Amino acid sequence: MATHTLPDFAPAPSATRRDYVAQTLRTAILTGQIAPGTQLVESHFATQFGVSRGLLREAIRELIETGLVVNRPYAGTYVADIDEKTMSDVYEVRRIMEKQAFIRVWPQRDAAFRTEMTARYEALADAVASRELHRESAAEAHFHGLVYERCGNSLLLDVWQQMTQKIQLGFAVCRLTHTPKPDYAENHKLFLTLATGDDLNAMLEELDAHLLRGLSTIRAALRRTAERG
Repeated sequence: MATHTLPDFAPAPSATRRDYVAQTLRTAILTGQIAPGTQLVESHFATQFGVSRGLLREAIRELIETGLVVNRPYAGTYVADIDEKTMSDVYEVRRIMEKQAFIRVWPQRDAAFRTEMTARYEALADAVASRELHRESAAEAHFHGLVYERCGNSLLLDVWQQMTQKIQLGFAVCRLTHTPKPDYAENHKLFLTLATGDDLNAMLEELDAHLLRGLSTIRAALRRTAERG
């Protein structure tokens, strides 16, 4: 198993220690500071954050519940690992779900929907310009999440929220391997134009292409990781 260097963290503020620890670890994982497959050593992080192991376990439990972290019996707790098959499965399910969400929401789109989607695109473009991966990943998930929020199927939204963690892990690998990503702002601008336009078929065709670009980028990053061994 590859050995990864763990980042240093400042002691947790006393007011919201568990939330602080959980959010800090989540951000570190989703930005690639803690790589997929890395063991989360309790003694290390409890010392780093200046918290008890019990509190640390509570914070890590939150990450386990969202799928970012897995507990391996008799082995410890690890950042979830991903591979090409996992990501292919995620994107296959996402393609089916997101198409269905758009079909459901299409006749319900109103001025408020278009205004909100435009605002989320602008937030995404701003995040991309900042070159802060955690902002970019969160903003992209927020942008795509609107159709799930408005489609009227709560189960689609629940599954989407679970899948975003895997997708963000995939793009964290892109950062770790310095794999070039598509022009996020430009690609999402076209997506926005079609999502707020009048041609559903064109939107669904672009959705297929959009998701294929994302999956291809993650696959390239995973292959680079495998080559580095």
